[in-house]
Amino acid sequence: MRFGRVLGSKIFPLFLAALIGAAVIITGAGAGVDRALKIVRDSVRAHPASDRFVLVEIDARSLRALEGWPWPRSIHAKAIQRLNTAGAKTIAFDVDFSAPSIAAEDEKFAAAINASAVPVILPTFRQYASQHSEEEIESLPLPMLRNYAQLAAVNIIPDSDGLVRSYPSAIVTGGVPRPSMGAMLANASGSAGEQFPIDTSIDPASIAHISYIDVLNGRFSKKDVAGKYILIGASAIELGDRYPIPGWGVISGPAIQLLAAETLRAGSSPLRRSPWIALGLAISLLYAGTRMRARQQALLATVGGCALLALPLGLEFFHMGSMAVVPALAALIGGMAWIAGAEAVRSFGEIRGTDQLTGLPNRRTLERELALADRKAAMIALRLGGYADLATLLGPSRGAELLLRVVDRLRASGIDTIYRIEENSLAFVANQTLGEAAEELFGRLVSSLAAPIEVAARQIKVDAVFGRAALDGTQASASIDHALLAADQAREQGRAWDDHSSEMEGSRDWRISLAGELDAAMAAGEIWVAFQPKWDIKRNRVSAAEALVRWNHPMRGLIPPDTFIPTLERNGQILDLTLYVLDRAMEQAACWSAGSKAINIAVNISAPLLTKPEFISAITDRLAEGTIQPGLLTFEITESASIENPESALDAMQRLANLGIRLSIDDYGTGQSTLSYLKHLPAREIKIDKSFILAIMENRSDEAMVRSTIDLAHELGFEVVAEGVENQTIFDLLREMGCDYAQGWHVGRPLPANDFMATIGQALAA
Repeated sequence: MRFGRVLGSKIFPLFLAALIGAAVIITGAGAGVDRALKIVRDSVRAHPASDRFVLVEIDARSLRALEGWPWPRSIHAKAIQRLNTAGAKTIAFDVDFSAPSIAAEDEKFAAAINASAVPVILPTFRQYASQHSEEEIESLPLPMLRNYAQLAAVNIIPDSDGLVRSYPSAIVTGGVPRPSMGAMLANASGSAGEQFPIDTSIDPASIAHISYIDVLNGRFSKKDVAGKYILIGASAIELGDRYPIPGWGVISGPAIQLLAAETLRAGSSPLRRSPWIALGLAISLLYAGTRMRARQQALLATVGGCALLALPLGLEFFHMGSMAVVPALAALIGGMAWIAGAEAVRSFGEIRGTDQLTGLPNRRTLERELALADRKAAMIALRLGGYADLATLLGPSRGAELLLRVVDRLRASGIDTIYRIEENSLAFVANQTLGEAAEELFGRLVSSLAAPIEVAARQIKVDAVFGRAALDGTQASASIDHALLAADQAREQGRAWDDHSSEMEGSRDWRISLAGELDAAMAAGEIWVAFQPKWDIKRNRVSAAEALVRWNHPMRGLIPPDTFIPTLERNGQILDLTLYVLDRAMEQAACWSAGSKAINIAVNISAPLLTKPEFISAITDRLAEGTIQPGLLTFEITESASIENPESALDAMQRLANLGIRLSIDDYGTGQSTLSYLKHLPAREIKIDKSFILAIMENRSDEAMVRSTIDLAHELGFEVVAEGVENQTIFDLLREMGCDYAQGWHVGRPLPANDFMATIGQALAA
């Protein structure tokens, strides 16, 4: 009765909307969507930069003309003289002058600064002492240089996703607050520690620019310099001063300095207005909606949603700031959904089949609906670990809140109807048979729950496991219990998911015996290698494959690799299995090469093997036999291997690269490393983890991450493989992004060697 009164309340939707909006604001859950909307608005408002600032580029042409970077400082002295003669208003450098060079060269540069008729600005910055150190050091120009120059900070601070959206007003170096380069060029003031958003509607390509070598040779028009603020800095890729910004891809650091200056000059920094204003507007619309009929409510929701989306665009157009609207949109959608759903719930009499704490349909409803379900469907159960402790600590309502957050993540992954079947368990029906599409489905579900969930101001890492069972409408309760048993089995074995099998009813320890059967299984050919094609997007053909181990057990059937590989790693047997797979891969590569169909074959290398000398020795001995060219082999090494033990990993990887083996960084994006770090490794390929690829059509932030990763990887000399390409739409988007290779079920499933060649033969001949 109490729940029924809540359903009919006109106040509750307003309260719910306020709660949803406040939760999104406080947790920042909608930040990614708001950022994506900002990119769209920037594209609508895109406009060129003014002609006030000019970038003198240390570009590839200048580097070729003036060999031996860093250049003698007399060259910079000559540039100052040329720009003075041309009538520049200010001359600034984004070039490090903190280390002494040849004394005579330093003196010439100092003299040119002193003789300059206009201000000369030199850079100062803070940086970490080394890659793995937390200690910061400060870099200032040489004393003889800064005696005659002004100093400005040039630090650029990317966000956690690697993109640059904001810029510091000032930074303390040498114990003195220094204005940032952008602020000094724009004659703007600010305090150390403050940052302001960069106006990313300004097209970076429209910034006026002149090649450094043209300045030195006088091959430029004085009218392009006279009265302008000049910034000299590196744009050449090989100098590495490059960052991605939203909507425009990777640009040079000096260009970002000038974008910041343009932002301050125009007063167009999109200052963040309070999202509570938009939330208040959404609640006002909801209040009006509670007094309307259903059709009027739908119209109100549509018009109100469009108005909320247009609100920040109007603010930005008139330089009045910007505003996050996703919390308000979430509140409006949530409140309107409640209003529309309340009547439906009452009409169909579903309250008895609803969990009272979460409002989710319960096990009774699920069993009733399973009797009518497709017999080819599968029952999937999710169990949350540690739920009882959490509910005891925070209370049942907070536990229910956690479940609802989990439900939101599952729904965002494409699951429609979700049931609460036990205190710590959810369930849903998948339209598939047992054994079908498991990797894609559970990979997507696990990825959706990877990020922590905030409940009661606590960041909670969800400990979820999944179980899947065949659906039997006549035995609905048994199907649910079987799925729960499979989830329990998955937790016992340290896996994310498991399928129910008859063996689970008897013994759960059969996997322990697998390690002892390894040698016999390899000798009997029960363990074999499948090959999954990699599609060369630019050449429109298959040119590579990944070797994937399979185990057909005579009693237990096909055993997934995730079941036995962790056991072998714990038992120290992964070397034997890896060499077995490598031998099969090399034999197949030699066979295909002899048939004039040279295909590069990738083999996964477990991270612990990199520290084993016997592994490197075994690889060396096999290549010495000369059966194949080393270039036909790729070793895929997980991203975490490169950062957990960097010195040992780097040494091993360098030795493998010296043998001629191609190295690839697998599952890129799931660890903590960055491309700027990975470029120091001898790898020349990265594989973007499928969790990002699967989401690029629905998640704009994942699309932006993938696009910027591809752009930056290419500039650093990496080729890019996208895993998890499951449909033509994703494939076409990756091709538009410039990705090099695609791998996934849309391209081809893992196949035995003979079937592989028969399947792709036509593509190879193309």
